[in-house]
Amino acid sequence: MKTTTPRIVIFDMDGTLTLPAIDFDRLRAEIGIESGTILEALETMADDERARAHEIIEDHERIAARDSELQDGVHEVLEFLRAGGIRTAIATRNSRRSVRAVLDKHHIHVDHIHTREDGPVKPSPQPVLDICKYFQIAPESSWMVGDYVYDIQSGNAAGATTVFFAADGSSPEAVEQADHVIRTLRELLAIVNNGESR
Repeated sequence: MKTTTPRIVIFDMDGTLTLPAIDFDRLRAEIGIESGTILEALETMADDERARAHEIIEDHERIAARDSELQDGVHEVLEFLRAGGIRTAIATRNSRRSVRAVLDKHHIHVDHIHTREDGPVKPSPQPVLDICKYFQIAPESSWMVGDYVYDIQSGNAAGATTVFFAADGSSPEAVEQADHVIRTLRELLAIVNNGESR
């Protein structure tokens, strides 16, 4: 189990920095996807179907950003990391527009964001690798924090320390694969300070 002091902490957005807001079952139904992950399903669609699906996704993301609420402790955690000279970033499968809307609404500052417009998305390691490359930080000095197994798989594949945010206690798969498990964002501070885990 890895516990290294991070030079950068990369956060997922939906369900990690914000409370879960998108009804993915409803979104799949509107697009016409029976099951599975949405962005991957789009890759198999014809151009016109894909364009329509993107419009539906962006509408759901716009509403989610407008109505978004932060997880408890977000500002405290980000300020703690900033005071310690630790960079912060967001890696999300969302659009850049929706991320900016959330950050602006809640007056959140992070050093970098990586969205689906920027290349391969989680569970690919590329978002973590691209963010680390941008700051010239070794991936082994990065932490990936998220509430879904894709966040953990992305971080692990990149060589990052992974932190699963199990706010609702779900996803045994993610718990098993993560280096650390937290149930509130503030627990992240103890891990950074003391190497506490699980």
